[in-house]
Amino acid sequence: MSKRISRAVFLKGLAALAATGVAGKLIVDRAGGAGRKIPCRMLGPSFALGHRIRDRNALSGLKPGKTLNKKLTIVGGGIAGLSAGWWLKRNGFEDFVILELEKEVGGNSRAGRNQLGAFPWGAHYIPLANEESRYVREIFEEMGVITGRDSDGKAVYNDLYLCHDPQERLLKDGRFQEGLVPNRGLTPADRQEIARFFKTIKDYRKRIGKDGKPAFAIPVDLSSLDETFTDLDKISMSRWLEQEGFKSKPLLWYVRYCCRDDYGGNPDTVSAWAGLHYFAGRRGQAANAEQNSVVTWPEGNGFLVSYLRGKLEGHIMENSMVFRISQDDGAVGCSVIDADRQSAFEVKSDHLIFAAPRFIASHLIEGMTNKENPTYAPWLVANISLLSIPEGRGIDVAWDNVSYYSESLGYVVSSHQNITTRVKAPTVVTYYYPLPGEAPPVARQKLLESTPEHWLDLILADLDKMHPGIKELVTAVDLWPWGHGMVRPTPGFIWGDERRRMLEDSGRILFAHSDMSGISNFEEAQYRGVEAASKVLYNGQQKS
Repeated sequence: MSKRISRAVFLKGLAALAATGVAGKLIVDRAGGAGRKIPCRMLGPSFALGHRIRDRNALSGLKPGKTLNKKLTIVGGGIAGLSAGWWLKRNGFEDFVILELEKEVGGNSRAGRNQLGAFPWGAHYIPLANEESRYVREIFEEMGVITGRDSDGKAVYNDLYLCHDPQERLLKDGRFQEGLVPNRGLTPADRQEIARFFKTIKDYRKRIGKDGKPAFAIPVDLSSLDETFTDLDKISMSRWLEQEGFKSKPLLWYVRYCCRDDYGGNPDTVSAWAGLHYFAGRRGQAANAEQNSVVTWPEGNGFLVSYLRGKLEGHIMENSMVFRISQDDGAVGCSVIDADRQSAFEVKSDHLIFAAPRFIASHLIEGMTNKENPTYAPWLVANISLLSIPEGRGIDVAWDNVSYYSESLGYVVSSHQNITTRVKAPTVVTYYYPLPGEAPPVARQKLLESTPEHWLDLILADLDKMHPGIKELVTAVDLWPWGHGMVRPTPGFIWGDERRRMLEDSGRILFAHSDMSGISNFEEAQYRGVEAASKVLYNGQQKS
């Protein structure tokens, strides 16, 4: 049985956690020789603080002091919560507050900065917006990412934000090639299969269901409910590849890479519907860019977070840990710890949008009977400061740089979008390492228990295979573990009963998070936030 702790002891522990949340550690680079040291820090979200939410005994003795009254409370300052606030303000609704556990809003779209520039801690790009991605197009137009339309109605994107060339490169057979689809060392059979695969994808992009909706849409809930397509969710991507007769090793490598990249899973743990959606769902077009183009910034999607935060000045309360949510016939009560002031307070509101990850809901909401817990993929992200980008045989440095032989997803160059940056100048690269090989709880525990030494050795060894001698150019490494980095669309989840239940409101509580889509990206998180905000606005109009 858990030992009950006092309010004073809890708040003292809270202060210690807040103080050590970004503690750095100096690590000796054992491979570098000559006593050279590389500063390597383990940063990351407040795992220990967040885990306290699960300890109801520790929190039960906390009595909130002051009470804040608002029409609406938004729990969670990730993209969903920020987008809800953006939509509310856009429609003249001001009486709301956003409560965020961390010291900064943004969720896995957060960004960092050092003396070399800005860089992402997670999400780092957005594909060209589909026509049905209405909310994405609206914010892009508001921000100047989309600057107009051509005579054919195609969006004109700001050239500064379109990913500059070269966009992607892959190390295979000793040289870098352009693009991530393998094109070196292929047999005629490989080339034939790859061509057939992309023809299949092209066909899926054009297909319309019996209900008149596209087979694969962004957001996912605008996709066709025709069982011809939704039945694909019942099998894994690996099973679909097998059924379609795809056996080419280079093609299978590429599909696995894509499943790990967007879902943190291997093809056998990702549904075929989701696996195909990765390719067929992206139908956005631009007047001044190819269809596979993306928009990106040095700080990744932190650029969008900064914009949204600026629009929500005065509405955001960071370092605010919600530990209890209750509701009666007239209001929703939210008990909160102010980690800055080491005190508790309460927020009373007519409605509440729960925009935090869904697995937390049952720990916070009193009387919640549905305890849906999607599968979450753990990740490790590292931002590596370099004296310069090392050269490699083949194509020049790209924005996204991947090795055919690595379990990582390679790295993106934060300064790639800076048109005045010299190639040989110091920069930061963001390195992504998913953990799809074990059951998520096991992988998550190993990630949280891993040391900076472990990751420094692994990362340097991995990058050295791409760029021999790169460790001599590394000046610092900052690590960011994501225990619940993104929802993983396992077979049966996207069009199954569990997700359907997750879409249901609970009294005065509305839910908004990309978890509810089964796919973790900006478009889905924004959609969930805006849709929840629209319900609040609609309810207000009905009552007035």
